[in-house]
Amino acid sequence: MKWSLPTTAALFLLSTPTLAASSSTNFSPRSDPGIYLAGDPNPEDGWTSLPDIDGARIDNSTIVASPGSGTLLHYIDSDYDPSKIKRAVIQIHGENRDAWNQWIYADLSAKRAASGGSFDRDQVVVMAPMFFNTADEGAYPFDPTLDAENAVTTTQDTAVTPTGRRHAVLHTGLPQRRMREKRGRHIIPLQKVSTTEVMIWKSVEWGDGQPAYEPANADGAGSFEALDAAVAFFLDREQFPHLRKVVVAGFSLGAQLTNRYATFRNDATEDSRIIFWISSPNSFVYLSGSRPRKIGRDCTNTYSEYKYGLNGTLPTYYTSGPEQLSTPMLISRYLSRTIFYLVGMKDDIAGLDSCSPNTQGLGHLDKMWYWTQQVIPMLPGSTGKEGVLPKNSLVRWVAGTGHQDWKIITSDPGVETLWLKQWYSDGTDARAPASNGVVGAKTPSRKSITNGAKDGMPSGTVWLALGLSGVAALAALL
Repeated sequence: MKWSLPTTAALFLLSTPTLAASSSTNFSPRSDPGIYLAGDPNPEDGWTSLPDIDGARIDNSTIVASPGSGTLLHYIDSDYDPSKIKRAVIQIHGENRDAWNQWIYADLSAKRAASGGSFDRDQVVVMAPMFFNTADEGAYPFDPTLDAENAVTTTQDTAVTPTGRRHAVLHTGLPQRRMREKRGRHIIPLQKVSTTEVMIWKSVEWGDGQPAYEPANADGAGSFEALDAAVAFFLDREQFPHLRKVVVAGFSLGAQLTNRYATFRNDATEDSRIIFWISSPNSFVYLSGSRPRKIGRDCTNTYSEYKYGLNGTLPTYYTSGPEQLSTPMLISRYLSRTIFYLVGMKDDIAGLDSCSPNTQGLGHLDKMWYWTQQVIPMLPGSTGKEGVLPKNSLVRWVAGTGHQDWKIITSDPGVETLWLKQWYSDGTDARAPASNGVVGAKTPSRKSITNGAKDGMPSGTVWLALGLSGVAALAALL
């Protein structure tokens, strides 16, 4: 299986075998069914090739991010009839950029959902975009001559979230247990070496919506513009005449991107057809100055700068957009959108261990708890009741699950929120398949979450007052 690339991509000589990861009739994996080249789930030196996957094809021409001509490479169902499609899921990877695995997981989830009997697998489509970074030479075509001449480089720290425990799968198909390990540093070439139009970022800033580093003619387009193009592709009524919903779904760093995209997406005219699916992010972009945990001395003046808040330099996608919404208007638009949240009940892994994200919580579980139980309900225009989200939003707590994308996506709550909720045009749900045993859990108590009993979190009217004062202060900045 080959890319659709310009002729300069002839330098891309690497070949990989076709991997039949989701050809089994078992749609409920008991361990990670993902594919990890050479057995490494997040190689420090980046990916050097892209695997071919049964049932999916690699596309590097269809999704073009304006205003430039940069393309968003993605995996997508290899054979689908647009006239049959009623739902599309755009499944976004985390920091390790394994788009092929996201397609595998979402494909299994879709097959599970279809077994409920309300629809067939060929009525839905999965797209899994690839947000490359510069370390992925070989996975994207590059000029080795230019790369050899790239004497001037810069080192960027990419130590973000420790990798959760999972089973990697080698080309041999044999499982290999891996341990948590810290991210390292990698060299970012200052001379651009790509020979394709594919969008590439320096490191992890795609999760913030930032402009791509390559190609040179991206003209400032970034991950928000790329998502705009992907969403517009599916919302095209001439191309997909029967599509009801497109789900923008992200896990971990992909969830951070989805949260920020839901906050800043400029076009609201098709909001009734879009679901934002946010699972296990390390942080949210807060819409007020309040935080659930103590603000440390190291970030007293910076804790609310973007990407963690609305201060500082906001994405050019927003600042150069058609209109600048006030903070109250941003809040109102975010609350009006359909947003589903998920997190594993055992996901107490600490993400980026620094001052600003730590003000939101110390682990993925407690960050999600604060956001859904106290922050969103107490925003102006929301429900005003702790633990009660706006009617178009929901949260699912996934029992017995850690920071495991495959397990959440294929779980009962994952299938429900990706595929079943609002399946029909009248907003009713599709029938659920038989449970696979990975079920939803009750909302955890504040005392049961990580450090929840000793964080000094304000509540009730105190939180509401803090939120209103924070909104007033931030409104002046926009």
